[in-house]
Amino acid sequence: MEPSLVGSLYGKLKKVNTVCATLSGIVLLFITFSIFVDVFMRYVFGSPTIWITEVSTYLFLYVIYLATAYALQKGDHIKVTFFVDFCSKKAQRWIDLVTQIMGVLFTVVLLWQTSAMTWSAIKGKWTTPTMLNMPIAIIHAIMVLGSFLLLLNFTCTTILYFKGEEKDPVGAA
Repeated sequence: MEPSLVGSLYGKLKKVNTVCATLSGIVLLFITFSIFVDVFMRYVFGSPTIWITEVSTYLFLYVIYLATAYALQKGDHIKVTFFVDFCSKKAQRWIDLVTQIMGVLFTVVLLWQTSAMTWSAIKGKWTTPTMLNMPIAIIHAIMVLGSFLLLLNFTCTTILYFKGEEKDPVGAA
């Protein structure tokens, strides 16, 4: 059986999520290595860097937002199933429907708010109040991308689950 339009879109989205999660891992490795270098510089040479702490803090947002949609796709997020396990299959499907819709609504608001925040940073030419003076829009932009991928993921899995093309509403691959 050939996948539907949403199914093929979700297949492409899974690949994008995998690339983003891989980038997230690379960024996390960079953060780890740079903090190690900073600690080494501080305690061995008595000369810490001035930028690693700040950049690592900002890059941590990239780690989180690049990997969130992938975690949802793989079903690696937190689930509390104690109550649901006692329900009938029909009730479980209704609960899945409600939670999926709530997930979609949450990510719509998240995307809307992160987009508004990023747009304000672009219009206002905001920069960090530190020595690096980084444009805040660069820092916020990853939240827009991550929210968008999360929204696509929630929407695709919801449609496919209720069409019967996915076994699990969170898209367990």
